[in-house]
Amino acid sequence: MARTSSLLICDEIPLDVVLLDPGPRPLEVAKALRGLVGGGLWRAKQTVTQTPPVRLAENVGDEVLSKWVGPLREAGAVIEVRTWWRYRPGQTTLPVN
Repeated sequence: MARTSSLLICDEIPLDVVLLDPGPRPLEVAKALRGLVGGGLWRAKQTVTQTPPVRLAENVGDEVLSKWVGPLREAGAVIEVRTWWRYRPGQTTLPVN
């Protein structure tokens, strides 16, 4: 019996939105984040000023990605989009805090 291999191709790969640096205007970045998530400005500023990198959104698709990245970059943030990585026991630690 011959073995066949197959390749699974996904149309949409989940992604993470990671804040690498709030830039020169962290308050503007916090306001943009508050506009995306809701909630208070104090909490958004606390999230933005944490020690980078900070994972802002996890396991999102292209629609959410286009909605998030634009306003944050316009506010001065350095954003990186990474392929979604899920922690599984026995693997190395998470690549982002």
